[in-house]
Amino acid sequence: MKKIITAASLLIASVSGSAAVAVPKYDIEKGKVIAETVCAACHGANGVSAVPAQPNLGGQSVKYLYKQLVAFKNGDRANAIMKAYASQLSDQDMANVAGYFASQPRWSVGYANPATAEKAQKLYFGGDSKRGVIPCSGCHGGKGNGNQWAAFPRLGGQHPEYIATQLKLFRAAGREDEGLMPEQMRTNDAAKKGEKGMMQVVAAKLSDNDIKILSDFIGALH
Repeated sequence: MKKIITAASLLIASVSGSAAVAVPKYDIEKGKVIAETVCAACHGANGVSAVPAQPNLGGQSVKYLYKQLVAFKNGDRANAIMKAYASQLSDQDMANVAGYFASQPRWSVGYANPATAEKAQKLYFGGDSKRGVIPCSGCHGGKGNGNQWAAFPRLGGQHPEYIATQLKLFRAAGREDEGLMPEQMRTNDAAKKGEKGMMQVVAAKLSDNDIKILSDFIGALH
């Protein structure tokens, strides 16, 4: 019971922090101009990335996209390249481009590895109570569609390589690995500055194999 209450408390805290994101009224056409001139090289003009290391953005939650741009700009999410681009954008620009990508068709999905799909499915939907790993589906949904209100991202069909990288960055932050640069850890989902967020807590308990099979499975969710 104590574990269940703790997990629920973490979820509430995470939702509370995410729900505070307020996106300015946006102009999709103006966002399209920014996407085509600033973002297309890495993410594709319509939000479909041809490079597995770069995330697909088309059809993603506008609140999540805006939140990430703000985090890149203010340094809460460390990435030198994204900070350089985001720093050129005003709050209104970020809202416009987030609104544009959110309006685009969702990206296509891949295929899960049949050899590991069953094990990954159990972890995604059921977690692992023995290790204190809560189900991914609780926040990201049974089809990986995320939670638009809480700014939890859509994951289904995302590049497995990108998902694996982000899980490892969250894990490094959750385990408080020493000797790492800020860009090697991801901490921006914490409810309050200085606290560990849901993803850091969860990822800290995942093995390399957990991350590999989960990323592959999530890449095929739809």
